[in-house]
Amino acid sequence: MVRAEILPAKYLGVPLSTKKMSLAQWKPLIEKMAYWSQLFLIPSKVLKTIEAYCRSYVWSGGNVITRRSLVAWKKMCTPKSAGGLDLINFKLWNKAAIAKNHWDLAHKVDKLWIKWIHSYYMKGKLVTDMPIPQQASWLVRKMIEARDVVEPTQNLTKSNSNLIRQLYYLMLGQLPRVEWKLFLFTNEARAKAKFTMWLYFQDRLLTSDRVVRWGMQVNTLCILCHSHDESRNHLFAEYAFAKRLWNRVLLWMQRRPYRANSWSQYRKWAMGSAKGNPRMLLLSKWFMLKKFTPSGMRGTFKS
Repeated sequence: MVRAEILPAKYLGVPLSTKKMSLAQWKPLIEKMAYWSQLFLIPSKVLKTIEAYCRSYVWSGGNVITRRSLVAWKKMCTPKSAGGLDLINFKLWNKAAIAKNHWDLAHKVDKLWIKWIHSYYMKGKLVTDMPIPQQASWLVRKMIEARDVVEPTQNLTKSNSNLIRQLYYLMLGQLPRVEWKLFLFTNEARAKAKFTMWLYFQDRLLTSDRVVRWGMQVNTLCILCHSHDESRNHLFAEYAFAKRLWNRVLLWMQRRPYRANSWSQYRKWAMGSAKGNPRMLLLSKWFMLKKFTPSGMRGTFKS
């Protein structure tokens, strides 16, 4: 007897279900992708196609590749401390997985394939300085060539199960940190509010001043006051209602009114007030992420 909501078939290990599947049901496909990414250096064209589908889904919600995006995918793949969303850079992750195999070769992990490479190709030589065996397969050559990545990493933990992640962040390098991350992350606000505020900090919202710079013909006047051009600074700081809202919230927080002429001044003031003050930080998060609904957000690129 077959349940009506589940089809009696699987594709790539995943059940063909008519309902939303759980993480456990997706796990076979995830494991297959992780497995193959650790064995093969995936061609750049394939990785670019995968990233294009992921990028298009983030910005349009569909499975059709489009170039429309407010923030570059490379930026979104940077750590949260650097102003990104900590998404995976597939190309770097794949290289880190191959470098991890090189690390296993160098430390002679007790695996059958490593023993075979040692006996057939290395023959007592060190993987760190041996010549690349031209008769070896493409995969073996790539694993040995990965020593350029692994050799500078002297402080990696040998028994660490997250070695790929360590190599991955090593390849990302040291990136400048952003101060405003404290308002966005480790926050209980809904994901949409945090993502919208993240776009505000990046100055990438679809306000009229940005749309005009793209060559589109739109009415640049603010739809709220009809007297000034719409911009991030206007909506958050210069608009009269925004100023009144700032002052009312500050009074409710029992803080002295703070007058500023730009969004960056408000942001700097909030960050300075929140440092070392958990209560102020919590209130600032609540205000900036839950109550300050950005009227400049015009949705995504579905049109």
